Amino acid sequence: MMYQTDTGRTADVARLEDYLQAFSQRKWLVAAFALFGLALAFIYSESIATTFTATAQVQVGPTPVGSTNNNLIAPRLEQESEVVGSDAVVTEVAESFPAVNADDLDVRFTPNSNILEVSYTAPTADGAASVADAFASVYANQRTGAAVTFYEGRIAGVQARVDEVDAQIAALDEQVRSIEQTRATILQQVASETRAAQLEQVTTDLSLVNTELATARREATEGRADIRADEILITTVGQSPPGLVLSSASSPQSADGIPRSLLLPAGLIIGLVIGLVAAFFLERLDTTARDEDDVALALGTSVMGAIPTLGLRNRGGSGSLIMFSSGGSARIASAREAFRRLRSSLTFLNSSNGVSSVIVTSSAPAEGKSLTASNLSIALAQNGSRVVLVSADLRRPSLERLFGMEANRPGLAEYLSQTAELNAEKVPGIENLWLIRSGRPPANPGELLSSGRFELMIKELERENVEYIVVDTPPVLSTADALSAARYVDGVIVVVDAERTNTSDLLQVRADLERSGSKLLGAVINRRKFEKGGLFRRDKYAYYRAETERLAGR
Repeated sequence: MMYQTDTGRTADVARLEDYLQAFSQRKWLVAAFALFGLALAFIYSESIATTFTATAQVQVGPTPVGSTNNNLIAPRLEQESEVVGSDAVVTEVAESFPAVNADDLDVRFTPNSNILEVSYTAPTADGAASVADAFASVYANQRTGAAVTFYEGRIAGVQARVDEVDAQIAALDEQVRSIEQTRATILQQVASETRAAQLEQVTTDLSLVNTELATARREATEGRADIRADEILITTVGQSPPGLVLSSASSPQSADGIPRSLLLPAGLIIGLVIGLVAAFFLERLDTTARDEDDVALALGTSVMGAIPTLGLRNRGGSGSLIMFSSGGSARIASAREAFRRLRSSLTFLNSSNGVSSVIVTSSAPAEGKSLTASNLSIALAQNGSRVVLVSADLRRPSLERLFGMEANRPGLAEYLSQTAELNAEKVPGIENLWLIRSGRPPANPGELLSSGRFELMIKELERENVEYIVVDTPPVLSTADALSAARYVDGVIVVVDAERTNTSDLLQVRADLERSGSKLLGAVINRRKFEKGGLFRRDKYAYYRAETERLAGR
């Protein structure tokens, strides 16, 4: 297939008809791939565990944790996504869900946002939602709790310092009272130089203690103010927490992956596509001469007829003589019509160009040359013409077997070797048809067919008012016998097996025939795919069916 020549377009460009033909020729391969894809999809769907994935969203806000002042630290979602799956969070979640697995947790975030998406995969939809919510809640609570703990810790530290300062203030107050009592005692004494010095010292000590007391009271006031500020911040944490579950996970309505209702059709479609691609490439690589265009381009001649593939009982022996039998299927009727068209073509060549003697051959064995030669001869005889069929395949004769005649009797080989006279035997049951046996297998069949005796036989038959001489020879590429005999006849008909003949073989046949000076009359395609018809061919099929019924006597 795909034998092409330069017809004004690039040979590598595939047309729609190429794809359609590839599918038509290899539809079973495409069907096999489609079924294989369907089977793989079914096996895959049965082997994988059914899982569900639920997702909760957590809003991550700034936190004071790690700050050395009152400034808040903006979150880094890359780090926070790892915190969600940390041991601390997993351990707390595992208290409520012992079977939790951190490998089934997936945390994602969108850059330049403050949202974490916490997803969890579980065998059940409700289980996936519950565990996803648990991870989101535990993480949010731990992050918010860490901020509250940070402020509470700072409040506790300031409160401890305030307590120390309060104790210091109390001690300073006691010291002030003691100094004031000492000063009162001194003022009650009789004035003297000693009294004045003592009074001055007490006054100085009181001033120092009051200064220290004022400093302590200011520090206590500032500490209490810091405590009140941190208490306010704790309230703010409650209102705008660093971790907040923005949306809880809902139970997923469908399982993960492709639904089975779509997986099986997807496998079927993928297999179908792969099958179509494989069929197309195989068709492109296939060099079989499957249709009339391939045969015509390879041999440089027209196709005179196309014989459909016959059933097993019609491929050998007397069953292959479909022109001699009656009844049969529409396929047989189609084959008979093909031989009648071949007969018409040969009749036209006879009337227009005087073609009366033809060789029927092929490129290789078992391509249907003997079947074609015998049925063509019968068709010509049924039309009232005197026909002689010559079994010139001296190496592997088969015509005798087809007609049920005894083999290994003197015939063409003995005539060509000048040991017997020419004897054309009447074929039983068929009017106007004679057969020249091949004879006993000779040692030199090629030399016998190239001898003048073969030409003499052709001329002698023509003088006997024989209208058509049909010669069955060996294949062209197997031996030189056909080329040797082709010089003495009016033309050659090449039988092409649509299932096995390569275009390269036909090119070689064409070259060999041209070198030998033989005239190629045309080709016959054998084993062509039979199409009963369809929506647009019912009329054609009706004719085949009508003929079948007529021959069957209905």
